[in-house]
Amino acid sequence: MYIDLTPYRNKRVCVALSGGGDSVALFDYLLAHAGEYGITVSAVNVEHGIRGESSRADSDFVRDLCASAGVPLLFYEVRVPETAALAGEGIEERARAERLRIFREILSEDRADFVFTAHHAGDNAESVLFNLFRGTAGAGAGGIRGCVFVSENKQIVRPMLGIGKGEILDYLQERALAYRNDETNDDISYARNFIRHEVLAPAERMFPQYQKRIYDFSRAAREDDDYLTALAAKEISFRGNEAYIPVGLPAPVFRRCVFLAIRKLGREKDYTSAALPALFSLEKADNGKKVSLPFGLTAVKDGGKIAVYRAEKAELPEYPFGEGEFLFGNRILRIEQVPLPAHFGGALYADADKFPEGCVIRKRKEGDVFFKFGGGKKKLKEYFIDKKIPERERDFYPLVAKGQEVYAVCGAEISDLVKLDGNTVRVLRMDF
Repeated sequence: MYIDLTPYRNKRVCVALSGGGDSVALFDYLLAHAGEYGITVSAVNVEHGIRGESSRADSDFVRDLCASAGVPLLFYEVRVPETAALAGEGIEERARAERLRIFREILSEDRADFVFTAHHAGDNAESVLFNLFRGTAGAGAGGIRGCVFVSENKQIVRPMLGIGKGEILDYLQERALAYRNDETNDDISYARNFIRHEVLAPAERMFPQYQKRIYDFSRAAREDDDYLTALAAKEISFRGNEAYIPVGLPAPVFRRCVFLAIRKLGREKDYTSAALPALFSLEKADNGKKVSLPFGLTAVKDGGKIAVYRAEKAELPEYPFGEGEFLFGNRILRIEQVPLPAHFGGALYADADKFPEGCVIRKRKEGDVFFKFGGGKKKLKEYFIDKKIPERERDFYPLVAKGQEVYAVCGAEISDLVKLDGNTVRVLRMDF
């Protein structure tokens, strides 16, 4: 077994040490070569609270191993079953998320320069198949990343990713290394265990080099995906919690734009394929056409782009009209009396004395009408269409209205009925 440690010369490396054979082999290899490369070694162990006494015995084994080697150990205890239930996630998924959180924490607190994990070629093969079975659109075919950047000089690294499980077992035997067996690794109710035992184990009898072959394929797929994702990043744009994907992109770039949009909106996994058919259908659809996507997302054809967003309900209160500050969602409407400005800027200015008694500040209602600045009365809905304000945003514009007559669309325009003129005495400034 060979690991190139040249990039880690004179660095601090923390090994994720579970006590299993893979991590013990990595730990031992690093210790055996640390002096040659000037590497400072530490270890981290995470007790997940999943397997009771067996899991605690694994952590005790790790403590003894580190103590006998004179290696500092960082120990973390988490309650994965409870946090998984609260998050509505699977135990495996939550356990991986907790480990990643802890590794990032170690690096961000400058306790190490690198965290090494013992993922190997067999793990990578399982991940590729798992992603394909689950539904992936490019990124998942790349398998496990060789490294994850936490900052410019801090990384989580998988240095054994190109090494097969057989080589690791040979190394353990040659070095007479003791290690712990996780009994849950044989439980095929877990998806990855099922793939390992029921799919890949039989395949190995026919294709003994499958781990290496899948590794080579996944590296090529990863390089292709990274290149196409870089192209997609130049095409997609974001505004607040919305993503905008241009229409007419090549399909491979469009798919990566979808992945970037979904990841930005809060879903890290590559479930892009579940969203693709609906999004592709919008490319030739009429403007304003909507489709529902997985994960509570919505997409809409918006001119020459497709907007992807998480629909929000506008829970906006109704206020009596007057001076003050009024909260609408996460924005504030400020209304104040000011001197007549020399320059109008981006705020709206209106004649305070032209608003009738009984006006309120509220969101839009069916039947609202608006006398546009400069003349021309029309339905508020038609005004929004003319101004190209998307349907999904219209509820979030506070209105000053009495009955169905709208005197100001705050953030957009005042009515011609309340405009300033030569007789204006009191000027209201409306900032949204």
